[in-house]
Amino acid sequence: MKDPLLKLKILTRTESALLKIQLRRTVNFILIYVVAFLFITISFCMLNFAAYQALAESMGPAMAALLVALADGILTFILIFISQQVGKESEQEMMLRDIRDLALNELNADVDEVKSKVTKVSDDVQNIRTGLSSFNGASSINILGNLSPILNLLIDLLKKGSSK
Repeated sequence: MKDPLLKLKILTRTESALLKIQLRRTVNFILIYVVAFLFITISFCMLNFAAYQALAESMGPAMAALLVALADGILTFILIFISQQVGKESEQEMMLRDIRDLALNELNADVDEVKSKVTKVSDDVQNIRTGLSSFNGASSINILGNLSPILNLLIDLLKKGSSK
């Protein structure tokens, strides 16, 4: 991939898609907990009372309360287990993360390439500056040696212009 704008577009789209997936998962997770809480609260109020009344006559009040509490605990753990299954990462999300990481790596490579080119141009300009300052007192033999940084820069510019 050579186009940095395309890489940025891919990066923004994958980040947006990942955010939507995470938001959807979080909303579903919260909704399941809220619904589970409401059902537990309403149902268990009536079930607990009915079970307690039925068991209290045959087993006594203490044993009836213990059995009702044990059943409540088991059902609560089942609902918590179900809600945790909703929070697992999907294949789609993993694929989007891989695409995002690839785009980030490509952009980092492009930035490194631009940095190296800027450093090279800066070094060439420094060589030209050094060559021009020593050019004032140079003999005719050193003229070509002093002009070589300028010629190298011009050749690089011509190569870049012809490759486009």
